[in-house]
Amino acid sequence: MCSSFTRLSLLGLALVAAGCGDNGEYEFGFNTTGIEFELFDPTEGVHPSKVTLSNPRNPFREFGVSNETRFGILGNGGNAGAFYAWAWLLAKIPIGEHQFFTAVKLRDLYESNEVAEEDRETVRQMAIDGFQALLDCFPESLLFDASGTVTQRFATLAYGQILDLGGVVQGDWVVVEDSLGNPTAVRSTGIDTLNRDFKCR
Repeated sequence: MCSSFTRLSLLGLALVAAGCGDNGEYEFGFNTTGIEFELFDPTEGVHPSKVTLSNPRNPFREFGVSNETRFGILGNGGNAGAFYAWAWLLAKIPIGEHQFFTAVKLRDLYESNEVAEEDRETVRQMAIDGFQALLDCFPESLLFDASGTVTQRFATLAYGQILDLGGVVQGDWVVVEDSLGNPTAVRSTGIDTLNRDFKCR
């Protein structure tokens, strides 16, 4: 039976999938669903790393990704293709949305067994690190639906994803209920002590 926290996380992801994506009809001159993931560096897709821009396995390092096609690739471009696309976006435009969905694709690669057996634990940890990077570096990032309405903070979703992957959330994050009774991830001290100039740049 799903907890209210898990149900809220799934609802947030469903809103993104339904509201932000185009119909998946995009053209890059190559088949993104045919791309296979190959472990290049354990920091790939985890801010502030930009190693994906030099990864020869990432075709988007040459072509880039447009704002109009990014959600089409996320939903219909295959897990490896979507990971490389969103890792490129994160390296070029480091914001919480890009970090979250890059980590989601790392999670999907791990859970769907699309990585070499000897790399599975590394990829699982990469996904955890990606969600933790969102908490550390983009704690106030917001999730919007198609109408532009704020649905929740990415931090709440990232917190749940770390736990679902068997990880341990770092820092003073806890889950409390907001005024509507929804679980929300917040810092227990209310004080941000992270040195972002050191960790996030």
